[in-house]
Amino acid sequence: MAMKSFLYNSVTVSMPKNAVQFMLGVVLFWLVYGSLDFATAAVAMAAFLMAYSSVYFFNDIVDCEEDEHDPEKMEWKLVANGKISKRGAGIAGLVFLFAGLALASTINGWFLLMMVVLVFLNFLHSSPYTKLKKSMPAVTVNITAIEFLKYSSGWFALTSSLTTFPFWIILTFSLIYSAMYLVYKSRFRGKEIISKKSIIIPLGLASAFSYLVSILLYDFALPMIFLLAMSLALAKFSIGKRLQFMKWLWVEFAILPMIVLAFLMLSIPPIAQANSNITSTIGQYKQIVYQELPGSVADGLKNLSESRYETLEEVQDAINQSLNLTALNFLESGNDK
Repeated sequence: MAMKSFLYNSVTVSMPKNAVQFMLGVVLFWLVYGSLDFATAAVAMAAFLMAYSSVYFFNDIVDCEEDEHDPEKMEWKLVANGKISKRGAGIAGLVFLFAGLALASTINGWFLLMMVVLVFLNFLHSSPYTKLKKSMPAVTVNITAIEFLKYSSGWFALTSSLTTFPFWIILTFSLIYSAMYLVYKSRFRGKEIISKKSIIIPLGLASAFSYLVSILLYDFALPMIFLLAMSLALAKFSIGKRLQFMKWLWVEFAILPMIVLAFLMLSIPPIAQANSNITSTIGQYKQIVYQELPGSVADGLKNLSESRYETLEEVQDAINQSLNLTALNFLESGNDK
């Protein structure tokens, strides 16, 4: 029983998913730049997994009374089933948090900041003081932000570049994850899902738009098409069924690696060539569409891929300049009085 608790708990059941999300940014970086610092990526992944795992201990403490009434969660929620005390969970969470942040500080300042923000956003999600869970729109925005940071953390562990950052691909996966989170919370029941249609429908539309933009802007058409097919198959398998947690967990373990593998397949020459052909064909049709659209609309679509800043350092400089200007204006207004 002790071994089962060690292997099957809030941290271990979520770690494979988190590892895949981190690896997406790493793989996209490798495909864009053609090289990779494996040591930095490995250390950054360890830092991310440790720091982020701390939130599960906090969640278990906050939700233990509620989890005690859920037979499925009682199997893997260690605070609820009494395998670890609230104090023990709190200490373990702090150890994971500070060890992860200490390791993240060896990567770069931006990556460390991302880890801090991730933990803070999860605190907002779980804390009984914020009551964020009672507002479905707030939960959706917060979950999307969390997933966006998780999917992009691997990228910014390796570079601060914004010009090559695949923003729309990362946003697509983040929005889809948020939609699936709501479906999961509805226990995959059609009626409960429909009751959340005011949130799920906009999420679905935003996901579809982001997906189409990703197809148009980036040279990853084949992986994105493959993943769309996998997502539709997963939706057909899940919707309307009351899946037990363990069964759904195994589905996640089978599907999530496909996200990374879909992009890694581009390292195989025949698949890379097929992707290039598809991308080229899409590019030709895109130019035809641009010619038929009003100039302002076509320019707007083209500008979707452009970033105002080239690096995160430029963003920092702009923020500093804005703060300095604000402080100067404040001092001048004080002197005038």
